[in-house]
Amino acid sequence: MDHNRYGLDGLPLACRQANTDPVTGLPLPRIPQAGASDQIGNPYVLPTVLGGMAIFLIVFAVQSGILG
Repeated sequence: MDHNRYGLDGLPLACRQANTDPVTGLPLPRIPQAGASDQIGNPYVLPTVLGGMAIFLIVFAVQSGILG
């Protein structure tokens, strides 16, 4: 028996489903999927990131001599 091609349960690695552990053959835990209404996210992240980017661009333009 070639140990590089078989798992601990004796089955060939290629015969298993994609959601199983390649060594033990046990099914992997499922990741819970969020519903469409749960994917709204934090409403403050995008404005904070955009504000930080704008401040960075203004400071960069002033420090490099493009503005001012």
